[in-house]
Amino acid sequence: GGTGAVEGNAPTAPLQVAAGTAATARKINLLTADDYAPFTDRKSLNGGLVTEVVQTAMTRANPAEGFAIHWVNDWSAHLEPLLSNALLDLGFPWLKPDCVQTPDNYRCENFYFSDSMFEMLVLVFAAKDRPVVFEKDDDMLGKTLCRPKGYYTHDLDKDGRNWLKDGKIKLEMPDKNADCFTMLLEGKVDAVVVDEFTGRATMKELGIADRIEVVQSRPLSIEGLHVVVHKSHPRAQELLDMINKGLAEIKADGTYQKVIGPHMTLIWAEF
Repeated sequence: GGTGAVEGNAPTAPLQVAAGTAATARKINLLTADDYAPFTDRKSLNGGLVTEVVQTAMTRANPAEGFAIHWVNDWSAHLEPLLSNALLDLGFPWLKPDCVQTPDNYRCENFYFSDSMFEMLVLVFAAKDRPVVFEKDDDMLGKTLCRPKGYYTHDLDKDGRNWLKDGKIKLEMPDKNADCFTMLLEGKVDAVVVDEFTGRATMKELGIADRIEVVQSRPLSIEGLHVVVHKSHPRAQELLDMINKGLAEIKADGTYQKVIGPHMTLIWAEF
């Protein structure tokens, strides 16, 4: 299963999109999907943290033609064909690869990114009985790390870290987060490297929080969650400017903090 964190762009069966009414066609249409809690999920508070931030920023931007958020539960179809053909205008939430270092990355080549709607910490999760030191990048040399298949890997190479590129670490990529944590407890990997929410939610689900240590010395990376627009979209720059302006305004007057507060309270209460 995919999440908004997915890097892959597997070909998929063509998706049927209903023609919609003339009114829909004129609106600015945004695209997201479920199953990426706490960021986007209709079972989460107000559709998830990022959904509510995007909704609030768009409401503030107040486009003359209006806007609508659509849920299409096939993440792999979002970038291609839905956004690439401008069947929908803006997609979220997507991670931004290091486009300076990897300009030929699919997302860098084909999409523009908004400012970050939310930033998450990617942390190192280790087994309490086999602690891991992470004070500097070289502490990870020769280690075996785990992250589910289809997730981003750009942070393992960014800023000259080049862990994957130069074979400094081994990366196991099983199907699910739960598999990573099981492998960690079985001693098959040295650490799981995922965002703090996904990691803590999985630990809770498996009932293993007391056996896991979250390495507090530093995050592995800080990843922003962005809105994307395809470069071929006729209004690409205008749409980006619009959502960035809305976001800047809600941050400036404290609305942003009010929006994310209740989400954060709920998220931490869960753990």
